[in-house]
Amino acid sequence: MNPKHFETARVSFTGNRKINQDRSLILSEGGTTLLLLGDGLGGHPRGEVAAQLLADVSESWFRREKKPLRDPEQFMLQCVHKAHEAIASFGTRQDPPVVPRTTAVMAVLQYGFAYWMHVGDSRLYLVRNGHVLAQTQDHSRVRYMRPSEGDRPTLRSTITRCLGGPSEPPNVSVGSPTELCEGDVMLLCSDGLWAQVPQKDLVNALSVESGFTLAVETLAKEAVRRGYPRSDNVTAVAVRWQPQIEDLETDNDIGSLDDSLNEAVRHLQAVLQNNKH
Repeated sequence: MNPKHFETARVSFTGNRKINQDRSLILSEGGTTLLLLGDGLGGHPRGEVAAQLLADVSESWFRREKKPLRDPEQFMLQCVHKAHEAIASFGTRQDPPVVPRTTAVMAVLQYGFAYWMHVGDSRLYLVRNGHVLAQTQDHSRVRYMRPSEGDRPTLRSTITRCLGGPSEPPNVSVGSPTELCEGDVMLLCSDGLWAQVPQKDLVNALSVESGFTLAVETLAKEAVRRGYPRSDNVTAVAVRWQPQIEDLETDNDIGSLDDSLNEAVRHLQAVLQNNKH
């Protein structure tokens, strides 16, 4: 059997914001793939820098590590800690100092298994046979906002964990290693997508049999449309797992086998041929 492979899709839209503070990655090397997404927090200065540092640090560590990764979970934790330090260092060097922050969600695919972790409210979904098999749980707190005169009460979500700031690296939530099956879809996305598209529609979009890249792009565009005129940045990174089976033609091509096995195959072929007469 050949190494398992997959279809990939990556898309990002600014929406109705002035800049796009989301960053994402898909990196593959030596049978190991890294998926990553960071959503810079808009309520803090230079959120786009925080998300970019997360991507840059993670890419740097991924390229220097030997593949396959000895411990995917430890690798992801290392990326988070190093990125947190880089973000905090950048903030303290500014004049005046600033406190950039970002969410983080990442996954490693290796040997047919998926490993993942997250901080904040950027999500990971693992979809199998039209159902959500696994989903990250947001590090956030929802509260009511006091309405102005004539307005309705509103809900606001506050991130409770993120990368950046002067504190120690955040506590990271790590998913259970999961063996992938044919057709499984893994989606990493910012809240600009999942907050606008109902989960049922999200799953249906990811369950298409063909046109996977177009389906992911259409899903992100729909999130922008539904969020108008206050659409957040919308970013999605997705893969669909597709194992490929190699057909072995033992009748006509046995040159790659060793001599003893060659002889055994020839003997079996001769026996089968004689049984036909």
